Amino acid sequence: MKNKDSSTNWTIVTTQQICEIIGLKPRRIQQLANEGALVRVGHGKFDLPRSVGAYVDYQVSQVRPAGDEEIDNSVETALWTRARKEKTELEVQIIKGELHRSSDVERVMNDMLLGFKAKLTSLPTKMAPQLVGKTEIPVVKDLLKEAVYEALNELSDYDPQKFYDYSTDKMFLGDEEEEDMLETEGPKAYGQSKKKN
Repeated sequence: MKNKDSSTNWTIVTTQQICEIIGLKPRRIQQLANEGALVRVGHGKFDLPRSVGAYVDYQVSQVRPAGDEEIDNSVETALWTRARKEKTELEVQIIKGELHRSSDVERVMNDMLLGFKAKLTSLPTKMAPQLVGKTEIPVVKDLLKEAVYEALNELSDYDPQKFYDYSTDKMFLGDEEEEDMLETEGPKAYGQSKKKN
């Protein structure tokens, strides 16, 4: 009589074992076997190496149809049109200043944070003369509090125009609108200067 361990064929697995290997439920395993995506060698028994190969081929065929089928041209055109539309909408938002490029946001935020850092590092120099001779805690506390709030104001001044000034994406205006803007707000209003003829 053969040893039980030596007679076990590791290439043949049960439905439960193949469920664990592939990560599917028994019902789906049966469906795949019926579709030829797994190799059944008996009731509730599967050839593991051949089943794995067949299952991989089945999965690939689900992603990419077999043969030289071409993608439906109308579907491809619709997808391309949708992608162009989305790209154009994003570009318009950038031009209008409703959407900012990450590089512009980084520059504006760096400027704000550098200003904040400068205010904080100058606090001791600024406050030392004001605090000399002050002995009452509430007075010292109020002076320091006021200086800290002044430094914090550096971070609270959100100005969308700053993002627009940094942006290289400018809205192109007609000549009349451009001249009006130059007269009222100057050339920095939209990041360009207009040469007069």
